[in-house]
Amino acid sequence: MTNRHEPLPLPNRRSFILSIGAIGAAGALGSLASTPLLRRAYAGSADKLQVGCVGCGGMGGSDLHSVASHPKVKVAALCDINRDTLKKSREAYGVAESMCFTDYRAFLAAMGSSVDAVIVSTPDHAHAPVAVQAMRAGKGVYCQKPLTHNLHEARTMRETAAQMKVATQMGIQNHANKGRRLGMAWIESGILGPVKAVHIWTNRPAGWWPQGGPLKPGSDPVPADLDWESWINVAPMRSYLKDTYAPFRWRGVRDFGTGALGDMACHFFDAPTKALGLTAPVSIRGSVTDLTTDQYALSETVQLSFDGHASSGGKPFDLWWYDGGRLPPSEALPHVPADFDMPKRSSDGATIFVCEGGTLVICHPGDVHVFTGGPTPDFKAPDLPEINHWHEWVEACMGNGRTRAGFDFSGPMTEIVLCGVVGGVVPDTTIRWDSKSMTFDNAQAQQLVKSTYRSGWSVAGLG
Repeated sequence: MTNRHEPLPLPNRRSFILSIGAIGAAGALGSLASTPLLRRAYAGSADKLQVGCVGCGGMGGSDLHSVASHPKVKVAALCDINRDTLKKSREAYGVAESMCFTDYRAFLAAMGSSVDAVIVSTPDHAHAPVAVQAMRAGKGVYCQKPLTHNLHEARTMRETAAQMKVATQMGIQNHANKGRRLGMAWIESGILGPVKAVHIWTNRPAGWWPQGGPLKPGSDPVPADLDWESWINVAPMRSYLKDTYAPFRWRGVRDFGTGALGDMACHFFDAPTKALGLTAPVSIRGSVTDLTTDQYALSETVQLSFDGHASSGGKPFDLWWYDGGRLPPSEALPHVPADFDMPKRSSDGATIFVCEGGTLVICHPGDVHVFTGGPTPDFKAPDLPEINHWHEWVEACMGNGRTRAGFDFSGPMTEIVLCGVVGGVVPDTTIRWDSKSMTFDNAQAQQLVKSTYRSGWSVAGLG
């Protein structure tokens, strides 16, 4: 087989049988994240998991719909800062008005044994406060990406999930994509040799939300259907501005979001984290444009350096991130043909593994291309069953199996992502990271490890 531009085909059953002897059944299938099961039986009736949702609009609405499509799920409680969205969701799922809230604290206080598991699909800054308290109450948690807003929260989320033994899943549905899993199996097999570098790019923010430059001054009246106090949540209070923060333009604002890197890296870092067994980077260096004290940079390149892994032949290597229109230089991608138009192949971005024996490209979400400068290795791919990312979490909540993006996997991966975010906020200097002590060797970077929650919204152990 020679190099080609069309995606590699997904495997069939025969290729899976042949692959077992070559790379081992466990490696071929890809090990599941060791998300612990719920420490108790779910509280609902024998055939229904009682689910609550915090954040019902946008991606939250999609998550709620996907979870509720499981035949053993009943939506039991809802929370959203937009009263109109809350009303529509309540009517759509037949939830009692007494179990609908705009303040997540009232939601948590009321759920008791009426809720077994909670979906958290709020802006980034509210993920950890809601999810950690839900887990402490013994509830399984599905939380949108990025898992948290800062490094301390990510570490606390992982530790809390392990302590409480609840079923968890981070909202990276593309982690279940067949093509993406095929790409990971290629790398895990070692057939392309040790990894030398990883390059990842995205087109974001690309007009999805504003980023870079100052925000407009002033304030506007808060809409009647919006609980602005609850939307601000743990962040410092600021005036409402129309079409500036809610409902979706918050991602580039540092108090609320994690920028283009935080938004998309969780969809791309999963492959190197799993396939290479990545742990924390030892240093980070960013180069950016139009960074402000209030907003993330308009574009950036971030270099994350890792100590040697078995997958790299024991040699240190770098993971490079590019966003805002930046792309990896062609000279960094050996064997990739000049006419391989990556932005055209995948407008959202790609994950690229440069290995000693070839370069593997996973175009988002999962078209796989292998380039070696010669014949493509005869890789016997595993059989890859269909996976419903949301239903997998529901089943885990009911004690059936485990999740692939549980907080034991997605927590450490989020820490890697957030180290990259810090590198973009503290640019043009190499900062070193000690994961064990959670310390940077740079005072400005260290201030970003943990935040102080505003008065009345503090959460023990978080901020």
